[in-house]
This record gives sequence, structure tokens and C-alpha cells, in this order.
Amino acid sequence: MDISLNDRLVDLVEEGFDAAVRISRMDNSSLIGRRLASTRMRLCASPTYLASHPAVRTLADLTEHGVVAYTNFATGNDWLFQGPRGPESVRTRSVVRCNNGDTCRSIALAGGGISLQPSFMVADDLRTGKLVEVLPEYQSVELGIYVVYPSRKHLPSKVRVLVNFLVERFAQPSWDIG
Repeated sequence: MDISLNDRLVDLVEEGFDAAVRISRMDNSSLIGRRLASTRMRLCASPTYLASHPAVRTLADLTEHGVVAYTNFATGNDWLFQGPRGPESVRTRSVVRCNNGDTCRSIALAGGGISLQPSFMVADDLRTGKLVEVLPEYQSVELGIYVVYPSRKHLPSKVRVLVNFLVERFAQPSWDIG
């Protein structure tokens, strides 16, 4: 088994991958995808950051804060939410841009800014208070977690075994925090 960890969108066929795990919306894909679970994006920051910066009471307040931005996020600096008054968006200003979610999380934990991260990455931090959810009344996008592969025809047994393992492993996601 050869595991490649990469946040960029790889071309499975061109780059010779048998399968990939993707966290996205699979609206228009030529790949075969098996949904494993879902994750919601959570707006969060460390208590240290929140204590030393102006309060965030509305989405508009985010424009006064520097955010830790994930560069591969499909909507870029425009963050979309479902709020008490329906769909809303805010254009953020990043102080740090990074193409790796783990690094964005680490920067947020260190007090580097507000970040929009998937619940599977921050659920434990939210439970333990290392991070605090900001504006919890605003729900961000929900993304599917998929295992994808190029074709059902002649599916190698190693891919079938991987898919079955992932389906079983993701059956009860530990990050469901409501």
C-alpha cells in the first residue's frame, strides 16, 4: 500500500491513483463515489484569541478579524452560512493562508485567528474547550466525505477491500457534535 497525503485535488487516472478520499460536494464528477459520512464546517477560534480581540456578534464582525484561511476552500474568502435570517455570506480577510487543514487548525489553536474547519478536525478541540465555536447560530456548508475511484469496471480487489474498510470505519463518525 502506498499512501499519499495531499490536500490538492489529484487526477486519479493521470497520476496513477487507485482511489482517493475526498471531502467535497460531488455534484459534477466523472468518478465513482461512495459516500462515507458528512462533515459540517465549524467557525472557531481559541479562547486566547477571542479574549484579546473584539467580540464577534454578527457575521459582519468577521470583517474586523483576521482569519486563518484554507486556500483550497471552494468559495475562497467568501464564507457562506445559513443563519437565523436565511442564507448569508461574508467576505473575510485572511492573515494566514494555508493549503493544509491541519496547519490551519494548529494556527487557530495557537491563537492566530478565526478559522472555518471541518467538524472531523475540530470536534475534540471544541469538546475540550481548546477551541470555541464562533456564531454557532450560523451553520456553514455540509460536505460529504467520499471514497472515489475511476471506474466500476474491473475494480481491483485492493480497492474493493479499501472501500469496504472505509465504509465500516466511517459508519459511526466520532466527530458528530450536533
